[in-house]
Amino acid sequence: MHPNIIFVLLDGARFDRLEQSKEFTELSSSGTLLNNVTTAIPYTFGSFNVILTGKYGKENGVDGYYKVFKLKNEVPFLPEILQKNGYFTARGLISDGILSPRGFDIRREFNEYTEDLNQRHPELIEEIYKKSADRPFFLFLQFTRIHTVTVTEVLKKFEWDDKKYYKNKESNLKTYDETFKEAGEYAKKIKQTVDKLGISDNTIIIFFSDHGTGVGERFGERNYGSFTFEETIRTFYQFIGPKIIKNQISDKLLATIDLFPTLLELCDIKNIENTIGNSFVDYLYGNKKHPISHKYTFSETGALHGPYVSPEISNVFCVKTSEYKLVFLKDPDIWELYDLSNDPLEKKNLYGTELKIENELREKLQEWINR
Repeated sequence: MHPNIIFVLLDGARFDRLEQSKEFTELSSSGTLLNNVTTAIPYTFGSFNVILTGKYGKENGVDGYYKVFKLKNEVPFLPEILQKNGYFTARGLISDGILSPRGFDIRREFNEYTEDLNQRHPELIEEIYKKSADRPFFLFLQFTRIHTVTVTEVLKKFEWDDKKYYKNKESNLKTYDETFKEAGEYAKKIKQTVDKLGISDNTIIIFFSDHGTGVGERFGERNYGSFTFEETIRTFYQFIGPKIIKNQISDKLLATIDLFPTLLELCDIKNIENTIGNSFVDYLYGNKKHPISHKYTFSETGALHGPYVSPEISNVFCVKTSEYKLVFLKDPDIWELYDLSNDPLEKKNLYGTELKIENELREKLQEWINR
C-alpha cells in the first residue's frame, strides 16, 4: 500500500535554530532528523526544482533566479511520476507561478500576508484526504511565515548596504527566533491534523527547508541568495511516519538531490532513470546506522541583493565536505576556504595557505561548474 506523503516546506528555516525551538525538539523525537543537507541553490525557485527532479539546475533548466519558468519538459518531475503511479496530487503555495503545474490534480494559492496558514493548511489536508478517496495522496505545502516576517521587517526597511542592519544581528536573530517558534507551532498543527484524521499509520510527513536565512552575518546578504555560507545553504529534513525510526538524528553530509530517489523508494516506485542523489530510506527504517553520505556537495547562487549585480546565471559557487568548504565568487574573482570543523561560523579564510585540501576542492568545484 502506497503511503500518503505530506511534504511541508518551512520556507527560510535555519538548521541551527532547530535546537532552540521546543516545538521542533518535540517533533524530532517523533521521527528522524537529518540536519546537514546542502541545498543546491539557496533560493526557493531553484531549490524546489532540484528537490522535485533530483537534478541540479543546469540539468533541469532552472539554474538562475530568472529562470523559474525554464524547467525542461523532458526532465522527470516528481508530482508527475506520482500521479502516473496512482497518486492524487495537490499543492498549496503562496503563488501558483513559482512551480510548474505538471502533475498536480489540485493547485491552491494562499496569500502569505492575509491568510492564516495555521488554519488554511490543515483544512486543505482534510479536503485532499476526502477527495483522494481510496487513492494515496501527495500534498506539497509551503509555510512562509519566516519569509513574510523577514521581508516586512528587513527587506522593506533596509537597503543591502545599510550598516544598521548588519550591526543589529542579535536583534535580528531574536525576531527570527520568535518567528521560528511560530513555524514549530505550525508543524505541530500539521501532525495533529494527520492524527485527528486517523491516517498517521499510512502517512509520511516531511518537514524541510529550501534554504536558510541570513540575519546580518555577512555584509551584502540581508536574507538569502547572495552567498553560500552555512546559515543559508545548510538545511534539514524531518521525517515522521510509520516504520520511520523515532528520536534519530544524523549530521552526515547529504544534499537536496537525495530527496528525489528517497521519496520514490518510500512510495515503492522504481526509479525511472539513474539519478545523482542517494536514497536514505534504509537509514530512515533503521536498516543502516548512517545514511549514505556524500564526499562532496555543491551549491550555487546568483548573488541576489548583494553588492554585485545579480546575473541571469549563477556566479557564486561552493563545494563542501564534512570538514571543509571552498567558495568561488566568479565576478569578481574571489576564492575562500573554510575549516568547518574548527571554524563553523566561517570567519577565517584559509585560501592560499597551502592546505592540501585546497587544490582537491578547487579541481572538484571547477569540474562541477564546467560539467
